[in-house]
Amino acid sequence: MKNVVSDAKISNFRDLVNSNSSFVYQIYKDKDGKNLFNLVCSSMDWITVSVRHLDNSPDFDDNIDTKCMQIYSLISSIDLILESIKQLHRVFIDEKTVPFSGEKCCFENRLFSNEDDNTYFKTIRACFGAHPVALSQENTKRFASWPFDSNFNTGDLTVHLYSRDVNKDDLALHLNIDELLAFLTTRYDYLDVIADKVEFHFVEYQKKLSKQLIESKSAPLQQLYVLKSESKKRLDNDYYNGEIDDLIMIFEAEITDSALVPMAENYKDSLLPLIEEIKTNLQEMNIVDLKNDSDLRICSDLSRELSYELGKFYNWVYGDKYDPMLHYYLKRFNELTDGKFDFNDTDEINLTFLKAKLMLKNSFFKEGMV
Repeated sequence: MKNVVSDAKISNFRDLVNSNSSFVYQIYKDKDGKNLFNLVCSSMDWITVSVRHLDNSPDFDDNIDTKCMQIYSLISSIDLILESIKQLHRVFIDEKTVPFSGEKCCFENRLFSNEDDNTYFKTIRACFGAHPVALSQENTKRFASWPFDSNFNTGDLTVHLYSRDVNKDDLALHLNIDELLAFLTTRYDYLDVIADKVEFHFVEYQKKLSKQLIESKSAPLQQLYVLKSESKKRLDNDYYNGEIDDLIMIFEAEITDSALVPMAENYKDSLLPLIEEIKTNLQEMNIVDLKNDSDLRICSDLSRELSYELGKFYNWVYGDKYDPMLHYYLKRFNELTDGKFDFNDTDEINLTFLKAKLMLKNSFFKEGMV
């Protein structure tokens, strides 16, 4: 079954689902009280499993018994893909319809002419392994024989459908593997249609929220409170949420040391372009890497010198547990800056956080300028 279906298609679809700031997760994790994102993940997983199984399946064995079970494995894999595609269709396109319903394109010389391709495939699945001893066809109970090589000119395998009714003729159902594969590829290729719909939903979502104006505030801290709320509504992106939370800590902090006040005010002024950039990007629903965050994500010689202590310090800032080694980290900060910022563990977290940023941006080593 190699090269019949490509793993790249479902991998690309998975990348799409996880892209656009996890749009699908944010919208479908609670859609009218239902976690449809879980359904999307399950569908993608089983498509991946089935496609990879098919791509690694061996050639059909000459032994008829082994070949029959290989055929059933093929049918089961197709069925998993079919059902998963149907679920993705329900989530992203229309929950009340079934793709390809009513079509009769894949199977010629079908035994039951009233069945469309979807239904006829289910008949094949039942007769060739799913429940061959419990069939119900043509208003009578039937039972499938063990498959055997077909004498039918377009068939690969055949089963006889025995009737429970006395004197009722057997029926012969012929299986053509090429037709099965045609059925598979049309269903698998439908992922492209679903992917286009996902893209469409995202664009429409962008347009809708970009028309909802974000309130402007003259005070930076008040603007950050607005942005925090808007970010939650506009894809709830962890990166933007984190930047806003850090900025709120900085602008909430009040420096009382007169020697540090001008430094703190200058630092806060340097962050105003970042606040405006976040507001603009959220307004346009353009959640991309921020260009003005260098003053927030400071990298200097001192940050490298204190890489261990800063890592532990930030764990304390963002965590909810007291770190018994906090006094050591703050002692190191004071040692390398000659006590210029007066770090102590009695300050509020947001003030200590602001002092750390000022330290990294403006400090001097004892040995010389950073």
